[in-house]
Amino acid sequence: MKLCIASLVFPILHLIAVYAIDCAPPSGSFTIKTAKDVSDIRSCSTFAGSLVVAADGPVEVALDGIKSVSGNIDIENVANLQLLSSQSLEIVSSFTLNNLPLLSNLSFPVLKNFTALKWSALPKLKGATMAQHVDSEVTEVSIFNTTINSLDWLTWPVGGQLNVSYNDNLETISIPYSTVNAGSTLTISNNAALQDIHVDQLGGIYGALQISSNPSVGKLDFKSLETIGGYVQLSGSFKNVSMQGLNQVTGALNVESKNDITALCSDLSKKADSSILKGHYDCTSNQGAANPTPTITNGGVSVTATGIPSTAPNSESTDNGSKLSTGAKIGIAMAGAAVLTAFFCAVAFVLFRRRMRAKVQEIEKKVTEKRDSIAPSHSEADSFPPPAELKELESLEARVGMPIGKQLQELEANSPHELEARHGKNELSSPPTPLTPISPARSWYNDSINSDGPLVRHELAS
Repeated sequence: MKLCIASLVFPILHLIAVYAIDCAPPSGSFTIKTAKDVSDIRSCSTFAGSLVVAADGPVEVALDGIKSVSGNIDIENVANLQLLSSQSLEIVSSFTLNNLPLLSNLSFPVLKNFTALKWSALPKLKGATMAQHVDSEVTEVSIFNTTINSLDWLTWPVGGQLNVSYNDNLETISIPYSTVNAGSTLTISNNAALQDIHVDQLGGIYGALQISSNPSVGKLDFKSLETIGGYVQLSGSFKNVSMQGLNQVTGALNVESKNDITALCSDLSKKADSSILKGHYDCTSNQGAANPTPTITNGGVSVTATGIPSTAPNSESTDNGSKLSTGAKIGIAMAGAAVLTAFFCAVAFVLFRRRMRAKVQEIEKKVTEKRDSIAPSHSEADSFPPPAELKELESLEARVGMPIGKQLQELEANSPHELEARHGKNELSSPPTPLTPISPARSWYNDSINSDGPLVRHELAS
């Protein structure tokens, strides 16, 4: 009996523990504030929402047990966090770490389905354990201002933006894919200890590639590169830059080095002269020296780095004051573009106003011409006949006049009289007295009947 009760109690307690935390919060996110919150959230195999750690959250956040987070993991401005890991998490939308001054241990070895990694301001993070194979399309990877020393796990392509900048301990990095697609931007800059950048797999660059201000990088070997359809900017202290297979530049190539790279500049010049290289390039050797040796094609048209954003705020010159930095050049180019845009907008506005004014004047002219065409001219007015003289209309009735030589005669008048009244009878019931018929009047000068003469009324005889 006791065994039976125990077999029922333990599953119930387990269910209570599982449902003590809401794995699909209505707010869409869960904030980890204490170690107990970490323990509770681990009971969710699938979490529907985003995970956040409070600013005064725990020192360690181990998310073992969770396999999927439908939203994001956003951990920012947490003062005491030192360890962040999950040995089970496979899926998350995006993974953001920002301003974590004590974070030194980062491990997500099976995380293989995500769209973005954005890590910045991690001064204690020297390494990370990440999956070397991903199943999803990654659109952004940004590793910025950390002390990380290796990115050997970065073996998968990034479809949008890859930015690796201001990582003082990073020594080596590889671009592990053959094509930089249109719309993609790869930026590797201002990594003080970086020595090796492996670009040997790149065969075509149709987006943008910027490698700049990595003072310890002396060699770049683009042995597979054939086509530059976007923009490539290389600047630093290179001693050897090789592009043996390059045969087409439909975008722009700008190479600058403080050291001697005349071999590259000469090779590009020979290819251009023999029409093997089609497109624009700008190659400058011994930059900063008293007599730099530039080689410029396509009529000396220089190219400005407008297609690649600045990788860090407050970018300063690193060429001993003799040359503007890449960020300054980009800023100047963007300012110039803004001024040109404003100028063209102003010109377009003025032209638009002139055009509208001309249209208004044209409409007014048409209205005036139409009004003039409706009004008769002086010649037309003179051709009309003068108005007829007004005359009094004659009466339709026939006028009857006295014949000449006849004297006026007054008709004999008979005085009217009342009908004799009879008692018991009304006037309507008595037979009417026959009336003398009204005959047409005779003409004064003719005894014949004239129907056109006036009618004469005869009174009843008394």
